[in-house]
Amino acid sequence: MTAEMLTLGVEKLSSHGEGIAFSEGKAVFIPYTIPGETVLCEITESHASFLRAQLLEIKTASPHRVDPPCPLFGICGGCALQHIDYTHQIRLKQETARETFRRIGGFDPAELEIVTGEPYHYRNRTQVHACKDSGLGFTKAGSRETVRTPHCPTLVPVLDRWFASENRKARPFHELSALIGDRPRFTAFAQDERIYIEGRDAYAHATVLGKEFRFPVAHFFQSNISVLEKLIARYIEPLEGASALDLYSGAGLFSLFLADRFESIECVESDSVAVETARGNLSNARSAVRFSDIPAERWIKTPHARQSFECIVVDPPRAGLTAEVRAWLAGTDARILTYVSCDHASLARDLRDLHSAGWQTLSLTLFDFYPQTGRLEAVARLSRGV
Repeated sequence: MTAEMLTLGVEKLSSHGEGIAFSEGKAVFIPYTIPGETVLCEITESHASFLRAQLLEIKTASPHRVDPPCPLFGICGGCALQHIDYTHQIRLKQETARETFRRIGGFDPAELEIVTGEPYHYRNRTQVHACKDSGLGFTKAGSRETVRTPHCPTLVPVLDRWFASENRKARPFHELSALIGDRPRFTAFAQDERIYIEGRDAYAHATVLGKEFRFPVAHFFQSNISVLEKLIARYIEPLEGASALDLYSGAGLFSLFLADRFESIECVESDSVAVETARGNLSNARSAVRFSDIPAERWIKTPHARQSFECIVVDPPRAGLTAEVRAWLAGTDARILTYVSCDHASLARDLRDLHSAGWQTLSLTLFDFYPQTGRLEAVARLSRGV
């Protein structure tokens, strides 16, 4: 079969960081392109409503195109936007998010503010893969194969130096596996000069806005502490009142700050290991803290869900709130709801339903936790208007 090659104009950026062009009414996703460019591409996948293509040649380049600092850009699957000037990346992400809220959420958030940090050397946490040659690396773009990585410019300096030092050895994973066990993938976390490695260390320690926080190395924790601190300072620290609910509370990071301003806090988290860690993190809390290690969908059916909360903080997984939780929130008497989201498409859907239930969005802010990728975090503050 002869490969189909097309010359197309790229019109916008997808939430995954791919350029989007159109051909005969179908969206064509073309990685490593920029809106405004004209490119020659080869169709690699054909689906009912969209196509995927490989970039062959840039006919007309964007003035915002830059040389990627990483020699593995386009091979390693970690980054999607190193070819775009960072200031323009931000502008494109704002446009993509705004379109998502209009299309899925049914409202126009107008000009969306995006809070940023360093474009490189920001990443405190990463998943490292063992390579076939016993080196350390990451997965290739669009593949499960791995590529040995000499260094990574998105990692914080101490983690990048460790990565480079290990990969100067002939078989670093072979040596490391004596400490961490024979695991093909492991998490590494670093802040300042201390590195924590899954298998060698059970827990990692982080300092966030002056507070010490402990969490299992293997469990999720935000990868960009400097931007995380900006999110907490803007959306969590100003909250105050008698009672707060921290739904999807994890190891208790947000509650660690809520405990300074509330008399009581209810923490709900389905991961029992995270809950036990949260107990330790909040052991010296000023407020009374109660923990429930069950899914949110079960908790909302318990007597504890019938108490009054002045403020609710939700930080759900990428899929967002389930229909049951959205329905429960529709009937609460809380004054303030703070919604922290790692996927603005699911946030847009949930805001649409919450708006229908009488909630009003007071503010909506984007946070660029993952520069050089298409990913964004978003935080919405909602009120009942009482």
